[in-house]
Amino acid sequence: TAAIFRQVLHGDLWSGNCAGAEGRPCVYDPATYYGHHEAEWGMSWCAGFGGKFWEGYRSLIPKDEGFDKRAVLYELYHKLNHYNLFGGGYLSDSQRLLSRLM
Repeated sequence: TAAIFRQVLHGDLWSGNCAGAEGRPCVYDPATYYGHHEAEWGMSWCAGFGGKFWEGYRSLIPKDEGFDKRAVLYELYHKLNHYNLFGGGYLSDSQRLLSRLM
């Protein structure tokens, strides 16, 4: 297993927080914190980024061993937060993810 180094994360990386400015990408409205870079994948279920985006990401940062298992935890964090904020179907999604971690 590779060493994990904390990184400054955007924390709310989805298409609603990305745009272009003067022909360059612009990412805004962060919920910044220190964490493992993989945690940014926690919003991939609603990010709205295409396959090319994630391919580009992986070309710069290859997938580490065990990522698929940790990805469930990263997604759960955001689903629980969405349930707290918006209610609804996020509860059943959270329960499904919790069962996968057990």
